[in-house]
Amino acid sequence: MTRRDRILTALNGGIPDRPPIAFDAHGSSLDGILEHYGAKTKNDLYTIAGIDGFSVWCWNAIMGKYTGPPKSTPDGTGCDFWGNCSQRAWGLSDCDTVEQLEAFDWPTVAQFDFSHVYGRAREIKELDMVVSAGHVGLGYQMHNMLRGNEAALLDVFNEKWMAAYTDRLTRFTLDYLEALFEAGQGQIEVVRADDDIGTMNHLMVSPEMWRRFYKHRWKAAFDLIHSYGAKVWFHSCGYIWPLLEDLIEIGIDCWNPFPSYVLDNDHDRLKDFRRGRLALDGGVSHLILVKGSAQDVADETRRVLDTFAPDGGLLIGPSQVFTEDMPTENILAFFETVL
Repeated sequence: MTRRDRILTALNGGIPDRPPIAFDAHGSSLDGILEHYGAKTKNDLYTIAGIDGFSVWCWNAIMGKYTGPPKSTPDGTGCDFWGNCSQRAWGLSDCDTVEQLEAFDWPTVAQFDFSHVYGRAREIKELDMVVSAGHVGLGYQMHNMLRGNEAALLDVFNEKWMAAYTDRLTRFTLDYLEALFEAGQGQIEVVRADDDIGTMNHLMVSPEMWRRFYKHRWKAAFDLIHSYGAKVWFHSCGYIWPLLEDLIEIGIDCWNPFPSYVLDNDHDRLKDFRRGRLALDGGVSHLILVKGSAQDVADETRRVLDTFAPDGGLLIGPSQVFTEDMPTENILAFFETVL
């Protein structure tokens, strides 16, 4: 199988020749791996060693380029187009009323350049990789990023504010996605969406509140993504079990990273629950990759393969990203076990 065929087969719930390897990496965490294989880049690992390296957030991911006015904090620190700045500033922090929300300088699709999307997508396909795009945030995580955690937790008790906020955010998101897909001319194959709504053992808001305020917004985005023939790759790394059935119902195709050490993510239970309904990306314990021996990592990787690979729909990788506190020999043991 080609790399693209292997990844697309898994994303569609099928059984490829082997599960594709999917991961992102922080900082210098891959330096030892690159040296071991004589590679210069992540993509070299595929051409040299067959390590697929699927990602929705790396070189094969495409987004519109913001061309609007730059935003910054009062001290001049640059922010994103929402006005967010690494937990120091939140774009909607001063929008405590519906009137303030309406007066906010909301981004528009006209402030983004999509002229590169089609050409870049073709280049990615020529390198035998799946074209991803994103990312989409319409749930509690995005709410938290725009308002800060304390304000977001209080906002959900104000029905009128929540209706106004989620409506404006959804309108922008759907417009952005449509412009992205139109520019891609059928080349975009998977879209990243994120909603870190849980801690290790609790949801940040109740299932009822998530369903009332966020669920139908997510569904609108997923329906649009599917209408263009693309898959929804959904990241939620904390406790999410009470909402997993809802997420499947509204259209997620692949869930990342399903860590076994989070409450209710027992892999034997998940095996039966998701069979034929949901692809998975991740699974190999971050804790073992950091603290275990190379043999421990090999055993953990084999366990995940034995549990999920026979049913198809598995893209195997770490249950977060590769981080600088992971010994090179442990990352290598993971790769060698899969290959």
